[in-house]
Amino acid sequence: MPTITLHNSLSLRCTVLLFTLAFSTSVAQESGLIGLYGNINLPFKEFREAVDNPIGGTAVGFDLQLLFNPKGKQSYSPVYPGIDFTYVTFGRDFIDGTPTTPPLKTTFNYYAINALFRLMPFQKQKGFIPFIDGALGLEIYNTRTKIDKNALDIVLNDSQPEVIHTTNDTGLVRTLAVGWFIRRPSKANPDQPGGSFTLRIGYSSGSPIDYVKRGSVAVDNGFVTYEEGRTRAQMILIQLGLNLPFTSVE
Repeated sequence: MPTITLHNSLSLRCTVLLFTLAFSTSVAQESGLIGLYGNINLPFKEFREAVDNPIGGTAVGFDLQLLFNPKGKQSYSPVYPGIDFTYVTFGRDFIDGTPTTPPLKTTFNYYAINALFRLMPFQKQKGFIPFIDGALGLEIYNTRTKIDKNALDIVLNDSQPEVIHTTNDTGLVRTLAVGWFIRRPSKANPDQPGGSFTLRIGYSSGSPIDYVKRGSVAVDNGFVTYEEGRTRAQMILIQLGLNLPFTSVE
């Protein structure tokens, strides 16, 4: 008949205790998520031709997200509502100065602010968390023409106004995206949720907007002139950043 020695008995008890602690260790529920992303936006053909920049219409910028857990610290909700802000730039045009006008530069910018809903159907306390984002909001296509001041102008406090012309056109934008992050405890405080890298890939489609044609901005008798076109802002979004959970203060 097999016997269990004292040494084996203690080993068995220690093993059971370690497994129990490992599986019973819990991390505080997150109250929400902050997303900080760097963006690369790739326009579809129509919008790419309208943007007409030297890098194939590509835009770069950033994205900020704030999402809330409706269940607070009780449990993880499968849906987190929130807000999303995007800014990207499509580059700049430069206009040489003349004896009567200073050198100018025009920037081409895109902004969007959205109501955001994140679906996380496979919620768990630790590990790989995939998600689906749906967003609806306002898009702004902006151009801004400024006097191209150099460092000497700034040091000498040149009194010329910097921004001399701005255009904005707005529309409705819809976005669908998928992504993932890793939910894990904080290294500094294992009782609190920690941050992780996150990847997000999406598709954004806006309503038709007016835009300033690249290379058309000019100064005529002291007035800024330009040509306009109309296009739909459709883009593929590639975003890499940080997912930062936060907990409410009791």
